[in-house]
Amino acid sequence: MTQRVFSSDDQLAFAKLSGDYNPLHMDPVHARRLLFGRQVVHGLHALFWSVDHFFKTRTQSLELVTIKANFQAGIGVGQAVKCIFNRQSEHQVEIQLEAYKTAAAWIQIVLSPAGQQQTDTLPATSQESEKCRERSLDEVAAASGNLSLYLDNEYAARLFPNLVRVLPPMQLAALLATTRLVGMECPGRHSIYSGLNLAFGSNSTGIPKLNYQVTHCNKRLALLLMNVEAPGMKGQIKAVFRPEPQGQPAFTEICGEVESEEFSEQRALIIGGSRGLGEVTAKLLAAGGAEVIITYYHGQQDAQQIVEEIVSHGAKAVCHLLNVIEPSQGLLNRVVNRSKPLYLYYFATPAIFGAAKGKFSSQRFNTFVKYYVTGFLRTVETLADASTGLQKIFYPSSSAIEELPLDMGEYAAAKMSGEIFCDFLQKANPGLTIHKPRLPRIATDQTVSLLSVNSQDPVSVVLNHLRILRQM
Repeated sequence: MTQRVFSSDDQLAFAKLSGDYNPLHMDPVHARRLLFGRQVVHGLHALFWSVDHFFKTRTQSLELVTIKANFQAGIGVGQAVKCIFNRQSEHQVEIQLEAYKTAAAWIQIVLSPAGQQQTDTLPATSQESEKCRERSLDEVAAASGNLSLYLDNEYAARLFPNLVRVLPPMQLAALLATTRLVGMECPGRHSIYSGLNLAFGSNSTGIPKLNYQVTHCNKRLALLLMNVEAPGMKGQIKAVFRPEPQGQPAFTEICGEVESEEFSEQRALIIGGSRGLGEVTAKLLAAGGAEVIITYYHGQQDAQQIVEEIVSHGAKAVCHLLNVIEPSQGLLNRVVNRSKPLYLYYFATPAIFGAAKGKFSSQRFNTFVKYYVTGFLRTVETLADASTGLQKIFYPSSSAIEELPLDMGEYAAAKMSGEIFCDFLQKANPGLTIHKPRLPRIATDQTVSLLSVNSQDPVSVVLNHLRILRQM
C-alpha cells in the first residue's frame, strides 16, 4: 500500500502533459461550486500515479493488453489517497484507491511482455486549443471526431518515470488523449470522466489520432458512452455530463420578497457569504435595510460581485477575506474591529457530500468540526473580546441529524456537536440569542446532484428563519 496527497502544482503538471485543463481539476475557486464541492484530481492522473508505483520494481519492457477503470468518487486536491494493490498474477493486477475510507477508483490492468519494438513517432506538444468546449447534452448525444496524439517523453519521464520506462509511448499517448477527450472535447467543460475499458494490440501503426463516437446517451442519468480507437487501441469510455453550478436569485428579485426596512436595525456579519445560503442571506438582509459584512475564503470575485450588486441598488455591503479554520486571529480581529457586528450569521462549511456509505471517517469528522465547532467558537470569542455588543446568532443546522443518511454520518455528528455548543453558549451568556434550525435540503451548489433530488427554495426557507431570529 502507498499513499499520496496531490497538490495544485501536481494538477498543473499533469494538465501540461495531458492537455486536460478542465476547471473541475484546475480552478479551485470555480470547482468549489461544482458537483464535488472542491478541486479534484484527474481520474487518469490518479491512475497513472498508481500504475507508475506498481511498475517501480519492474525491469522488463511491457505492453498493456487491457485496462479497465471506474472512477467512483472525486479525490480532492490536498486529500490523502491510499493505493492498495491486489496482484492476481504476474501480469495482472487490481488497484483500489481510497480517500477518507471512500472507494475512489477501481483499476485492473493486464500486461504482456513487450513484443517487437516499434518506433512510435509522436509530436511532443499539441496544436489543439486549450479551451474547454461548451456543449449541451443534446449536442454531445451524437458527437464524433478525433484528437491528435502527442507525448512529451522527457516531461512524462519526470512525472511518471516507471510508466515511461516500461510501457510503449503510443499506449501512454492514447491513454492521455482519453482524459483530454472527456475534459476538453466531449462532453467538454461540463464533464466527469467516469470509466474506461480499453484493449490493446501489438500493431500501433497508423495515423496518431484518437477517434471517438458517442454510441449511447442516457439523458436522465446524463451518462455518455463513447467508442474510441487509436493505433493499437480500441474500447469504450464512460463520461457524465456534469450539472452546472446552482445560481441564486439576483438582488433585484430578492427585493420583492422583503420589506425595505425589515432588517434595518442589523449590522450583520455573514461568515461564508460569497455563495449559497450565505449569499441569499446577505441579499435578503441588505434588501431589508441591514448593513452586511460578507466574508469569503476562496471566492473573492464572487463576494465582490455580490457587494457591487447590493451597493449599486443603494444598499450597504462590504466584503473581507477570512478563513475560519486558520489558527491566526489577525484577519478575524480586523474584520470584527472594522465592522462591530450586532448579528452573526455563520455559514462556513467544507464540501458536504462524498463520504462512503455505512463508514465513519474520523478524519472527515474532524474536518467538519474545525468549521462547525472550532471555527465557530473562535469567531464568537473574537466578537466577545472586541465588545461588539453581539446580540443574536444564526447557526444553520441540518435535518441530516434526524434523517442520518448513511453517507453523512460525520456531517450529522459534527452539526450535532455544533448544536450542543450553541446550547452551551446560550447558557453561559444569558443575553445572547442563538437560532439553530435544522434546515432541509436546499437548492445550493452544495446540494447539486446528478439525479433529480427534491431541494427547497433557499429564499423562502432562509427568509422565514431570518424573520424568526428577528422576533426572538
